[in-house]
Amino acid sequence: MSDSLEIPKELPIMTLRGVVLFPKAMMPLRIFEERYREMLDDVLSTTRIFGIVCERENVSQDEVHLEHPYSVATAGLIRVSKKHQDGTSFVLLQGIKRVKVCKIVREMPYRIIETEEMDSILDDSCGQIRKQIEEALEQNKLLGGDVTDEILDFLNPLDDDDAFIDLAAFTLCKHTLRKQAMLEVQQLDKRASMLLTDLHRENDRLATIRQMMSQSEEDGSEEN
Repeated sequence: MSDSLEIPKELPIMTLRGVVLFPKAMMPLRIFEERYREMLDDVLSTTRIFGIVCERENVSQDEVHLEHPYSVATAGLIRVSKKHQDGTSFVLLQGIKRVKVCKIVREMPYRIIETEEMDSILDDSCGQIRKQIEEALEQNKLLGGDVTDEILDFLNPLDDDDAFIDLAAFTLCKHTLRKQAMLEVQQLDKRASMLLTDLHRENDRLATIRQMMSQSEEDGSEEN
């Protein structure tokens, strides 16, 4: 999909707090602000492409209104757009590709950024790391974590390691800053290693909780 679509050099963008979109991922959006309603009308009549960039939160109070963006965003393609009677719209956006935020071209009536496309840098070790991730995902499910059979059925058949890693990170990573950090990494093996580290950490936490609960039940049984 991304190979056949040209990302506009000057890309309309939504700057959203706490929101990180990954390539291939689907994101439902409710468009209600006037600036984004206008943006939506414009992109629907042209490329159907706009971007999502996460807003920096570690700024001084007097700069919050500037909505400082992170340096890497994701361009997305509108798959579904449904306008409601009140003027708001439901949009289903699918991530296409990472883009560098080179500069802000304009702010009004909505923000447009100058972009530079970011292709993933592949490495021969990605396949081995993926196997370890698949094992960690299965372990997470068995430990009662967030991984479900539905998630495994969705991720495991993916032939594209890049898509596998991005969609797993998008689905399972809970922390905005960590998600953004993964988004900014071009080297796929490094991104995969970050995901694997997070999964191992979470699985260790779940295993410890299970062990403590088991010990507590044993202690209670001995007291009785």
